[in-house]
Amino acid sequence: MKHVGLIAVGGAGWMGGANYVRHLAAAIRAASPATRVSFVCGAPLAKDWRDAEPRIDLKPSLFARLLGGDTSMRGALERAGVEFVYPLTYDNEYNLGLSFPLAAQLGATRWAGWIPDFQHRALPELFPPDEIRRRDANIAQLTAEAPRIVLSSESAAADFRAFYPEHAAKAAVLTFATTPFDLAENDRVEFAETPPRFFLVCNQFWKHKNHLVLFEALQILRSRGVRPLVLCTGQLDDYRDRAYAESIRTALARDGLGGQVTLLGLIPRARQIALMRRALAIVQPSLFEGWSTIVEDARALGRPCLLSDLAVHREQNPPGARYFPPRSPEALADLLAEAWADWPAGPDLAAEAAANARVQTRLVEVGHRFLEIAAT
Repeated sequence: MKHVGLIAVGGAGWMGGANYVRHLAAAIRAASPATRVSFVCGAPLAKDWRDAEPRIDLKPSLFARLLGGDTSMRGALERAGVEFVYPLTYDNEYNLGLSFPLAAQLGATRWAGWIPDFQHRALPELFPPDEIRRRDANIAQLTAEAPRIVLSSESAAADFRAFYPEHAAKAAVLTFATTPFDLAENDRVEFAETPPRFFLVCNQFWKHKNHLVLFEALQILRSRGVRPLVLCTGQLDDYRDRAYAESIRTALARDGLGGQVTLLGLIPRARQIALMRRALAIVQPSLFEGWSTIVEDARALGRPCLLSDLAVHREQNPPGARYFPPRSPEALADLLAEAWADWPAGPDLAAEAAANARVQTRLVEVGHRFLEIAAT
């Protein structure tokens, strides 16, 4: 395959989606350096993706509009010679301005759909009813129209086959991997003013990320005289519940945890990596995941994880992971206490070197798997 177009998704509001596409580009290039990869960027995400190159911008120029040429996505893909474009999702309005049906808007360019997960089916209480209806309707349309449906885990693929048995043959699993890190020998600037021992949570503050169970676990530990420190990165906003951010702050103030928990907000990637390298463990308390980028980052850095006991976390199975029931603050408290007492802070240079080598191999495997899906 000569030219793949990867659609810009996510951004500041969904870093997991943006990282998914960027890591996939690296995987394709690692597996097949001769394959050209371009980022397909709609106008709504142009700012978030301004550093992505090479890029196919879908915002037509005034000159093109005046000439009356084809300024559609179809025209842009055909002019660029894109053979396969991915990922189309159940919502292509927010990033591309595309509505269903999709085929006519893509022309002869081959494509596949992507369903990251079925969180709205597993945790309907976290979604407004109209959002659930919209997702179900759009996923049904995507499933009916797409030649292939890519799922990010075997767990998600099992859900897809259960919910859409008539389209089960379209399912293709593509797990993803983090790109190997180019770790600076001295990243102390990124690490300034950070405690020597801490746990790290790298999730946006969405309800399903389940930060509150961690705060409950810290309360339990305080009653035992154990006071570990926790740093949290990620945007403090859940579009489904604008009051949720305030409930986080209220919980920290009410329980007197302000001295133990620091909310860092959305931070530069270099700063995040520096923190991950040094954390005692990465804590991932989610109630639901499709395939966790943060878990893959931890794998690439050789850092241990404390993970909620989800099927997909077991499927990812990073070395050194310990698991706890996601609704059990007591179980999480026990793991935190053990790690706080006994586990060393990073970085572990030997573990990083070994992990980075394994990730390079895995990245090539992911790239080959993508190209295999694109060719069928």
